[in-house]
Amino acid sequence: MTTCSRKRILIASSLNAGAEAVAPLVERLMGRGDTVRVLSHRAATATFKSMDIEPDRILENLYAADLVRELTEFEPAIIVTGTQIQRRECPIPLEHSLWWMGSRINNGNGFLPRSIAVMNTWGTELEQFSTLDIRGEVPLRIMEKMAWAPDQIAVLDEYQMQKMLALGFDRKKLVITGNPYFEHVETQIAGLSPNTRAELLAKPVFSGFHKNGTLLVFISDDMSPFPDITFTEKDVLQSFLKTVDRLAEETGMKINLIVRPHPFRNANAQDAFDCETPHIRKVLHNPVSAKGGKPKNNYSMEQLLTSVDLVVGTLNNPLITAKIIGRPVIHYLPGVGTDYEFQKFLSDQGMSTRVTRESDLGTAIQCILDGRIVQKPLEAGKDAIENVIRLIDQLSRT
Repeated sequence: MTTCSRKRILIASSLNAGAEAVAPLVERLMGRGDTVRVLSHRAATATFKSMDIEPDRILENLYAADLVRELTEFEPAIIVTGTQIQRRECPIPLEHSLWWMGSRINNGNGFLPRSIAVMNTWGTELEQFSTLDIRGEVPLRIMEKMAWAPDQIAVLDEYQMQKMLALGFDRKKLVITGNPYFEHVETQIAGLSPNTRAELLAKPVFSGFHKNGTLLVFISDDMSPFPDITFTEKDVLQSFLKTVDRLAEETGMKINLIVRPHPFRNANAQDAFDCETPHIRKVLHNPVSAKGGKPKNNYSMEQLLTSVDLVVGTLNNPLITAKIIGRPVIHYLPGVGTDYEFQKFLSDQGMSTRVTRESDLGTAIQCILDGRIVQKPLEAGKDAIENVIRLIDQLSRT
């Protein structure tokens, strides 16, 4: 464990995946005597709480005066955030605001915090630090490259390092640490019961499933940030459901399907889910947002992904979590253009199967389930939590 003089550290996120990346730092930092304050906005709040961290302040709105007050009253030595992309509903994310303010605010006592952004996945590296055109029909069009810059960026691996250098990032700002959440996932699955699958399927919400059936999960997500992507959340989920239903009819396979919608943006998933699929048994459920949710139906993402035979989705971070756990993954992106490389890092190295045509989906599912397609594992990396803490200590001394 790195040892250093005690310091004040601000941890913040507005994104669920960003919160996953920084949350594992909190307990370790507090355990060595640092004073930690956690700020949360939007989707990050539920994620922090699910990881047993109660935010010190939940920001309902992003007012500059509130952020200035947080910085001047708490006086952090270091600001640690996840990363976020601009959206229409959030034109300047919490992360960007804190990097900018942290480099400029001085309370007269020499206070000027340093900032660290922790990457949570591969892809959209440039977009996460740039000013985007969020007024037009294509929100990801870059207007000003790398307009938002923390002092340091904690990157996942050498692959991401080289990609970011090629994009023009300053080599001095990049440090390979790994993602603390990946390390957290490994710890969580090590503590799961050998009977996790049976325990999951015994929950009342899954009572209608086939006994001993094949278990699939589709991780559904909102596609609205990418209006030119050629498909919507409803399109891709409905296509998947019809394909799986047809596969069950043709093969006689007993298929149980869990559709896990985004915890907060799930209207499109509900619309798609309601299509007729008489040959499979399916449930639309996310315990974070389930209406009328019951404690008996609660389960963690790690429990869910450990239990299933196959994970399918588009571009979601749980697909990477599934690879850390060792599950086979299909990225289903029907008709996607070459401009979108969503998690292509995985499929390029044989860690996932990328399907871009509906006509190929059923075959890919069947080949994975019967062992004709065997995917490589994703190595989660070692000591990511300690690596980020070491970066915190190094930055606080400069």
